[in-house]
Amino acid sequence: MGSLASLTTDEVLADVLGTTPVLRDVHRAMSEAHDAAWDAVPPRLLELARLLVALLLHCDAEMAARTVGVVLDDAVLSELPKWPTSPAFSDAERSVLAFTEQFVTDVASLSDDAAAQVREHLGDAGLNDFTKALLVVEQRIRLRLVWDQLLGGEQT
Repeated sequence: MGSLASLTTDEVLADVLGTTPVLRDVHRAMSEAHDAAWDAVPPRLLELARLLVALLLHCDAEMAARTVGVVLDDAVLSELPKWPTSPAFSDAERSVLAFTEQFVTDVASLSDDAAAQVREHLGDAGLNDFTKALLVVEQRIRLRLVWDQLLGGEQT
């Protein structure tokens, strides 16, 4: 395995989980969940959430990565740290970003208001799908950070 800092999260997962048949099955299941997450949620919303998770968790590798097929211009990306007040984001985007921030910071304290705001824009099924997709995205980034530390990679 090369320097983890130069690998995508997909490559890190494949390298770490590709060592035994059982772990390859885990990798396949994780990849299927990841693909399903991107199919279930509007990709721009999930990409903004993914980037906010990476920002909150200080994962530079994920901040630098871009999801294929999702276009975010540099102005939007530069405004991400200021999402609550930036005019670069729609009300729907702000609702998923607020939910994401609470989810990552302390999922047990996720407010009913944050969920209601996402529900208002995405509906009941959309809130359910977004929550599941966000869990998949967050877990991948947290695993990436752990494996970077355990395997001696640079801070990503």
